[in-house]
Amino acid sequence: MNLLTKASLCGLIAILILSGVILCACSGPAQDTPADTQQTPTPSYTPEPPPLEDGVEVVYFHRTQRCRTCVYLEACVTYTVETYFQDELASGDLVFRVLNVNDEANAASVEKYGAYGSSLYVNTVVNGADHIEHVTDIWFVVGDDEACSALVKTEIEEHLGV
Repeated sequence: MNLLTKASLCGLIAILILSGVILCACSGPAQDTPADTQQTPTPSYTPEPPPLEDGVEVVYFHRTQRCRTCVYLEACVTYTVETYFQDELASGDLVFRVLNVNDEANAASVEKYGAYGSSLYVNTVVNGADHIEHVTDIWFVVGDDEACSALVKTEIEEHLGV
């Protein structure tokens, strides 16, 4: 086997290993993380609000086993909602929930949103009709606190019509 073939084979193996690590990153709990960052933030909202007739519902779903990225995103969404939308939360125009997709008590919400793991949804409810949007761009701003908060704030403002 010549040197170029060996290098190509080693590169392919490295890519396969890296791909496997990335794909499995959220399949286990975060490790070697300070205890305070592994805790789910304690929300200041009502976890099980009544169904909305009109308003905006922001739902962050997570699995029981969580990686650092999932914990980070929940903290970012929670911070943004509680910092910029206090009036809307107080008036009931905005409802914010954090739900575990593995908890049987959340089965109806998991089915309604089509959630399967860590994900953010913004639902505009008009006359009891849901208009659900899955916010996938949040994964592109992981680690950038300002960009993450700005993205979440913009999404919510658009749905509130602000």
